Amino acid sequence: MPTQRLKPGFATSLLFCLGWTLSCTPLPDVPDHPTVRLPPADQTLEGKQFSRIRGVSELTDGRILVSDLLEESLYVVDMRSGGVHSLGSVGDGPGEYRSPGFLYPIGADSTLLTDQTTHRAFLVAGDGYPEDLSAATELIGLLSSEAPWGIDRSGRVLGVEGFGYSGNRLALSRVEADSLRILLTTGSVFSWEPGEHETIAEVGGQGRLGAWGRTQFGGRRYYTSALAVEGQAWLFRDGWIALAHPEPYRVDWRRPDGEWLRGDPLPLDPVPVTPRERCFAWTGDRDPGACEESRRIGEVPWPDYLPPFVMARRNRTTPGGIALQPGPDGLLLIRRTLIADAPGRRYDVVDRTGSLRSTIVMPENQTIVGSSSTSLYVVTKNDVDLLTLSRHRWPDMFGAR
Repeated sequence: MPTQRLKPGFATSLLFCLGWTLSCTPLPDVPDHPTVRLPPADQTLEGKQFSRIRGVSELTDGRILVSDLLEESLYVVDMRSGGVHSLGSVGDGPGEYRSPGFLYPIGADSTLLTDQTTHRAFLVAGDGYPEDLSAATELIGLLSSEAPWGIDRSGRVLGVEGFGYSGNRLALSRVEADSLRILLTTGSVFSWEPGEHETIAEVGGQGRLGAWGRTQFGGRRYYTSALAVEGQAWLFRDGWIALAHPEPYRVDWRRPDGEWLRGDPLPLDPVPVTPRERCFAWTGDRDPGACEESRRIGEVPWPDYLPPFVMARRNRTTPGGIALQPGPDGLLLIRRTLIADAPGRRYDVVDRTGSLRSTIVMPENQTIVGSSSTSLYVVTKNDVDLLTLSRHRWPDMFGAR
């Protein structure tokens, strides 16, 4: 297929802010770029706090499925009435899970649930009891032990594997890899035969920056920097695939027919990695003095400038902690790297022309954990790390193009 180049620009002229729902403020790294803040929550779940939400999937009647890893539960939640009840049970039998993981809305009120401990997969029809999906378990296992980077409505799965490890490092996952292969299965989770997979792209991995080691469990284990960066991808349920590159920062799109649309670089001003930024990335503390006694911080290979996005090591609300997740209307949400001197969490909104539509700004203790065609689901973390779930209306200004 011929490669197409997307039209340049990020459609600033198409952005506007509705005073009664949104406010516009300049971003610290892109001064002229408009940002939006989500309107107040339409609904907040009272009387139930969560521990570690892995995913949210909305049903056609407005209720939602919520998976909580620490509580080992899959919940059915009615945001309107506040009703919450568990679905399924913990165990190793049919329809039982050990560690409910990520949720993948497939369509027609069908959701795929992964088990992070046993690497099994289940199909949940509406609010029905989880059913074992043996083909999905085998198909996901062909890719890696990593949870899929998206599943489309035909049952194809997107995965990743690392390769090109430098030196003699003990590499146990994609995190230490110098390069990554993005893999798309040829088979379906709904078929009896899992099929094979094809490499649709190769991107840089976190290991390119280098690694630092420490003795652990009687051997030498190596780790990458908290600011190491990799290419990341997401398969939407309509078959489109977004591939986000950090260098230069851009998003390419693969159509369901396999044709690639190459995006132009997105706006990104350099933020130097100062001792303050290193300490913030290392411990979450904005005072560099808090890291002065840490000898290991000096061993870590740090980049010169903050990358646009990184792996979320402390809050893995997407498979493998990647920064990508699907938004309403086929838009891509990219969780930007936190900046020590600019408190707040940011999500870039990128459309299927590769253009930056705007940036959602929210408090640092809030995280987007799911979406529907009209809403975003957000968790707010309190001082004891408990999560409150709320639903916010998706601004009309982000309609698909």
